[in-house]
Amino acid sequence: MHKRLSSEKTTDLQMVTINDIARLAHVDKGAVSRTLRNHRDAQRLRPETRERILRIAAELGYQPNQLASSTRTGIVRSIALIGHFFNSTLYFSASQIISGILSESTKQGYGVKMYDSADLKKAFAEIVGNRIRYLLSFCAERPAREEQARFCRENGIQIVYLYEHAVGEYPAVNIDNLAASSMLVHHLAERGHRRIALLCVPHREELYSYVRERHEGYFRSMKELGLPVDPDLVSCSDDVEAAVARMLAYPPEKRPTAFYGISDNQIMRAQRVAVRLGFRLPEDLAMVGFGNNEASNLAVASITTVEEEFFRRGELAVKILFGDRNGLPPMSNGTYLIPPSLIVRESSGVCRESRRDAGGKGNAGKPLPQCIADRKTTAAKRRKGERDADIG
Repeated sequence: MHKRLSSEKTTDLQMVTINDIARLAHVDKGAVSRTLRNHRDAQRLRPETRERILRIAAELGYQPNQLASSTRTGIVRSIALIGHFFNSTLYFSASQIISGILSESTKQGYGVKMYDSADLKKAFAEIVGNRIRYLLSFCAERPAREEQARFCRENGIQIVYLYEHAVGEYPAVNIDNLAASSMLVHHLAERGHRRIALLCVPHREELYSYVRERHEGYFRSMKELGLPVDPDLVSCSDDVEAAVARMLAYPPEKRPTAFYGISDNQIMRAQRVAVRLGFRLPEDLAMVGFGNNEASNLAVASITTVEEEFFRRGELAVKILFGDRNGLPPMSNGTYLIPPSLIVRESSGVCRESRRDAGGKGNAGKPLPQCIADRKTTAAKRRKGERDADIG
């Protein structure tokens, strides 16, 4: 029926126009245009007519002329992604987020262009030059985020941040780090652990807030559970190996029975040290982390961790760009917090001491599991009431 155009489509795609599709579909070109753009007025056409238009367009290999469309409407159907994509520490999370972005942007009929944040001035010039109105930022460093906010404010561009928190009027998508910390510490306590060590990193307030939140989440959860925090079992150092070796050298009554790390990478390093020192995993030590990265399931003892929902974060960021909150209300500071999920694996074994003394007492003379149960309701209420103040 449309043999001539079909034979040409592999060599000259640009020759296929909406006029060609309209002629072969026996409709006017306005009907073709509305159907291909998924315009709401296309719903006035019969379903079989829309299906015929889409089928013929696909068979002909039709590609819309984005340049002509943007010239006519002033709308460029592209989303800019800006970040340092070669940062090895963000590679796993960034790749998952990008997958989510591509999935949702395709549904929205938008393409994606990537820009390196190493030269923000050049990236800004190209975004303006390409008349892009939507921007997603992978930058976690506060100075770069604030500079991007100023750029968007001056040029009428909508931006959503994919790490950390909102900047001014511009929203961000993140997981609830306080809730995630509570999940992990409660999980260890429910397995009988009371001497839970913290593996953190130096607090660089000008860069990352998630470090502070996961650090505070540990202390808050320990307090909620009535568990003592030994300062000697808290490390905010980049040298994880040295910190773990120091803690495991303590006598048994002081040595931690579990480690809470703010990332799965820290826990993998901690596991290597423990094994070298002769500890069995998870029989002698329990460990939990954050991230659920691709190596978490391949550790010496597969890591109990928090899923940070990177793919969903990318999807949700695109939806927010176009005004769809997907049923998730923002916090008072403009950040959308995705509820975390706990993934229980081998690394969070039951405490050996609790197995030896099943009647071990927690606070107020109660067995520890009952103490935890009594505190959970008030703890949840307190987290809900205080989270805005803590993160904002």
